[in-house]
Amino acid sequence: MKSKRVGTIVVTFNRKKMLKECIESLLKQSYDNQEILIIDNASTDGTADYIKKLIDNKKVFYFNTGENLGGAGGFNYGVREALKHNYDYIWLMDDDSIAEDKDALKILVDKAAYLKDDFSFLAGLVKWTDGSLCSMNIPKLDETGWHDKYDLFKEDLIPIESSTFVSFFANVKYVKEVGLPIKEFFIYGDDWEYSLRLHKKAQSYLVPSSVMTHKMASNSKSDIVDCPAERIDRCYYDYRNRAYVVRLHGAKKDRIKYRVFYFSFILNILKRSPDHKWKRIRTLTKGYIKGHFFKPKIEME
Repeated sequence: MKSKRVGTIVVTFNRKKMLKECIESLLKQSYDNQEILIIDNASTDGTADYIKKLIDNKKVFYFNTGENLGGAGGFNYGVREALKHNYDYIWLMDDDSIAEDKDALKILVDKAAYLKDDFSFLAGLVKWTDGSLCSMNIPKLDETGWHDKYDLFKEDLIPIESSTFVSFFANVKYVKEVGLPIKEFFIYGDDWEYSLRLHKKAQSYLVPSSVMTHKMASNSKSDIVDCPAERIDRCYYDYRNRAYVVRLHGAKKDRIKYRVFYFSFILNILKRSPDHKWKRIRTLTKGYIKGHFFKPKIEME
């Protein structure tokens, strides 16, 4: 039987050394029927020249977006490109994602076969450099009827409803039904929204035995309360996108929780933020309000 084709999408921006390590780990994967699509958000650090030898590999393809589209725009570009090549699955990740286990991809493909492709996406387990779970890549469990799926636990399949774009293994059958990630998100929350969209089509699972290392600078979440001053403006996208996702995908109780969340963040800024308290509150409020009117178009194949 012919093996299923996997299109691996790596989005990068100005991290050529980390990207090289990521690509090398992907080329060492034991599952052979894989092509790697590098989506470069117009890096200015010589990324293309630096990895030229890897790009010359027949399994690695390079695409320059022409401008910095952000992570969301990069994944939108990558999924659109992948759909032109008739892959069976697409495997998404950032450029600082390292598949240190050579069987990470094979395990995901094997689980897809076990499920007979009756899934929307699978998520590998993401760890930080010290072996602990990576705090920003912990999927949200699907608590609805989990007991009916209990037999799957022993098969290393845990029902989830959302995950991040680090070792995100999507079934192209359903990708074609839901369309592309929303490029207007720019950064923050595009993977959350996209995984929820896919999850509505078919069950999704965490596969703990497929492990990816996410080489972030630190294993802690930074938000508008304590982020560096130069990153405050970027937080606008975070809270705008969160409000949009809760509005579109959340139940009434989720919308109420987000209102409480908003006011709690204002209090935390006033109590804990080291500087620029009013700028942080303005940015948070601007994003929160805009998210109630934000209506990006979902692009189809």
